[in-house]
Amino acid sequence: MALRFEELIERHHDEIFAYLWRLMGNDGRRDAATDVEDLTQNVFLRAYDSFAGLRPNSNHRAWLYKIATHCAYTQLRRMKHRRDKLSSLKHSPTEPAMASDDSSSRKYIERRVRTLVNVLPVKQKACFALRYLQDLDYPEIAQILGCSQESARANVYQAIRHLRLALEEEK
Repeated sequence: MALRFEELIERHHDEIFAYLWRLMGNDGRRDAATDVEDLTQNVFLRAYDSFAGLRPNSNHRAWLYKIATHCAYTQLRRMKHRRDKLSSLKHSPTEPAMASDDSSSRKYIERRVRTLVNVLPVKQKACFALRYLQDLDYPEIAQILGCSQESARANVYQAIRHLRLALEEEK
């Protein structure tokens, strides 16, 4: 029996939303969830358009991740372009000094890591999110991103390296 598109949405909507939420970054805006929901709907609209041509034995989950990644890449490029335009017009405020209280320090570090992940190159960010936030293995990441397993591993490695270096520079 063939999988209905509605079943595909029911099975994977929340997972795709969570992936996009992590990939797009939660910058604290009130409308961030709405933006990610809109992006998630866009993913499923694109999936619907090509669902009929999908082979019955296809990996539907990986296929949806691939569509989600491409949609996110496009959105991230647009956002970067807008940010670059705005930053040329004004300077961004500096980060507050690290607090001495442990829970405040931990929250600051978590925010800082989130910020650093958000500025990683798009492919590194996607690989990092798929590996550590979505808990996918390298063959799945490679299939989703249309790259080799070695490339997926290298991008995860580079993302971690960038994060470590940036955090060490702040000490």
